Amino acid sequence: MELDPIRTVFWDAFRHLFPVHAKAAQTATGSLVITWSIKSDPQARFPYATPITVRFDDELAQALEGAAPQEWLQLAQRQEAALRAGMVGYDPFAAVPKARVIVLG
Repeated sequence: MELDPIRTVFWDAFRHLFPVHAKAAQTATGSLVITWSIKSDPQARFPYATPITVRFDDELAQALEGAAPQEWLQLAQRQEAALRAGMVGYDPFAAVPKARVIVLG
């Protein structure tokens, strides 16, 4: 699913944390799913990195809905530390893929 304007702002704000060829998709519930190709890496057992799902808690979702579009970037930037913390220990090459779910809010 294509990213809505709010998720596009968040993806643009967080894109620098991922490989340049990473892709984000939006789920029907408004979460972002992020992954990228790793098939050319010698450590890779699978063609894609273990996915990372980024969910927006109800409070953040409500704040975003009530915010003006120019405020979305500020709200996204305030969530970067939580996203970074949620990625601690993440291994895109895990032999047994363990999807990561990070809740922002």
